[in-house]
Amino acid sequence: MNTIGYIGSYTKGEGKGIYRFTVNEEAKKIETVETAFEVPASTYVVKHGDYLYGIKKEDDKAGVAAYKIGEEGQLEYINDCRESAESGCHIWVTDDGKYLMEAVYGAGEVRLYSLQPETGEVLQLIDTVVQDGKGPNEDRQDKAHTHFIQQTPDLKYAVAIDLGADEVITFKFSDNGFERIRALKLPAGVGPRHLTFNENGQYAYLFTELSNDVFVLNYNDGTFEVLEQHHAVPADFSGNTQGAAIRMSRDNKFVYASNRGHQSIAVYKVEEDGAKLSLVEITDCGGDWPRDFNITPRDKFLVCAHEVSGNVSLFERDSATGRLTLLENDKQAAEGVCVQFL
Repeated sequence: MNTIGYIGSYTKGEGKGIYRFTVNEEAKKIETVETAFEVPASTYVVKHGDYLYGIKKEDDKAGVAAYKIGEEGQLEYINDCRESAESGCHIWVTDDGKYLMEAVYGAGEVRLYSLQPETGEVLQLIDTVVQDGKGPNEDRQDKAHTHFIQQTPDLKYAVAIDLGADEVITFKFSDNGFERIRALKLPAGVGPRHLTFNENGQYAYLFTELSNDVFVLNYNDGTFEVLEQHHAVPADFSGNTQGAAIRMSRDNKFVYASNRGHQSIAVYKVEEDGAKLSLVEITDCGGDWPRDFNITPRDKFLVCAHEVSGNVSLFERDSATGRLTLLENDKQAAEGVCVQFL
């Protein structure tokens, strides 16, 4: 059985924008990696229904583009909305398909777009909100740098992660735009980057870029609270390393986090219905700078994209232990920084 996925990429060098790849699950190998749509700076893509949305910057105008997904994963351009100067780094489509949220690292802002669920079109940019704050790391936290945004599992709010301000920010959202309601302040200098929710909706797992820590958060009606903190690289490692992606296995039993520089993926077992994590292993990622990875829909394999080396690693997951076994890492997706599946 073939599983189809997409890799979003930078286009500063040899990157093409959006790649399409297939995993042959019976043969346990990546069969093809090809250009799905050549588009500038499509560094994050997300699927919703029959549509794929991706970040786009062209002619000094930045925003998002929409594509129709064909039966074999081919992409047909629908339209774009590029009304901003600075390109985003993360996007999310709401459960009802009516809104797209975008986080913008450089400008420290979040954007809200309206979508047409029936046609997949991006209709307009509704709102842009700039965050305030900074942290103790003068090089990376000189101002707010919003790195991630998604709808909460209760479908009532948006949660944004700001690396510069060390904050987890909750917003209400509507046709009128965003309304900031509260924020969780994390320890100064950790530089939060991405998070993933437990499917029970009660817990979230947040990964920091500057300290490579996984935080277990309690979530309740727009409010987050820190429960635990785990370091994702060995305590004796002193080299440059930056936390990147965090994902949860689809069986909800394991959490994975990638470490750039240390070139590894940390594996955690979920304990006590999600309130605790325990380290299983920290394993080599098979490339240089593991910016993003994702787990196949049937939960059997993990695919990791490496921004610097440009190669793609395929791992088999042990469903009982969560451990990863590297199967191959020779396919190429230059400047790959986002992995998503159909």
